[in-house]
Amino acid sequence: MKRRAFIQTMSVIGAGMAARATGAYAAADAAAFPTAPVRLVAPFPPGGTVDILARVVSAQLTRELGQSVVVENRAGAGGTIGADAVARSKPDGYTILFGAAHHAIAQTVYPSLPYDIRKMTPISFLGRVDHVLLVTNKLPVKNVSELVAYLKAHPDTVAYGTPGSGTLHHLMAEQFKAVTGTRMMHVPYKGSSPAMVDLISDTIQVYFETMPSALQYVRNGSVRALAVTSKQRSRSLPNLPTIAESGVPNYDAASWYGLFSAAGTPAPIVAKVNAATARAFEDSAFVTQWRNQGAEPGGGKPGVLQKLLISEVDRWSSVAKEANIRIE
Repeated sequence: MKRRAFIQTMSVIGAGMAARATGAYAAADAAAFPTAPVRLVAPFPPGGTVDILARVVSAQLTRELGQSVVVENRAGAGGTIGADAVARSKPDGYTILFGAAHHAIAQTVYPSLPYDIRKMTPISFLGRVDHVLLVTNKLPVKNVSELVAYLKAHPDTVAYGTPGSGTLHHLMAEQFKAVTGTRMMHVPYKGSSPAMVDLISDTIQVYFETMPSALQYVRNGSVRALAVTSKQRSRSLPNLPTIAESGVPNYDAASWYGLFSAAGTPAPIVAKVNAATARAFEDSAFVTQWRNQGAEPGGGKPGVLQKLLISEVDRWSSVAKEANIRIE
């Protein structure tokens, strides 16, 4: 009995020593992080808003972390393919998701996602981006009121595009239809760029596009901007009214972005990337570049992003349910 007790005691001591050693190695890894290039997964095609902003962030984080942060486009299925790749990655901070509002929506419209973004590790809230309600130049409307009147007079004859079924663009349009009592046909694309090409050519007539992707086309006159989707006007197009100002009370929707990593990423590594992001938003040149893309800067600890994510899942689930949007 004494021998058995001795063996058990030594086993406990050994386990404790191993745990402390593991903890020491983990702490050392966190202190040295990053010692190799970091992958920033942009889960949408090149040329769209996520890709544009991810490259702005990657360049700044490369400077802040002293190690290359490389953008990797993993597009498909409304951003879920890229998110799943990060969720399945090793939780060591070397694979980071450029997450977006689309991922909150995905939790509501995909009945069997292989991951749950609410269980991934939030790192940093990057900020919000307005959307712009765009129409083709050939559509005979100059403002939101005229668009609503035209849609009611021509139900199901106007087509609106999205970068994919179940995306934020899709739910924004469905919410607009619901609150205005109008009907349009949905045309999903594989990304924002082809949808914008078809809007310019009048293949589709309406598109709710993010400010960074829309700005150049609005400024060069390729498309007509009617309003911004958020509650407040955008500094990028300050003379453009909001949808709420244009006769659709309480309409308020915007994209948001944040960094996530796989569940179980060590807290010291999360804190290190979060601090690097915070320093980026203290850099006036970076903030100017960020705003020039139509984005408003974020910030705060990881809990800020987690709280936003949960509230957005709840919010868009009701819209998806009302519009009967499910992606099988």
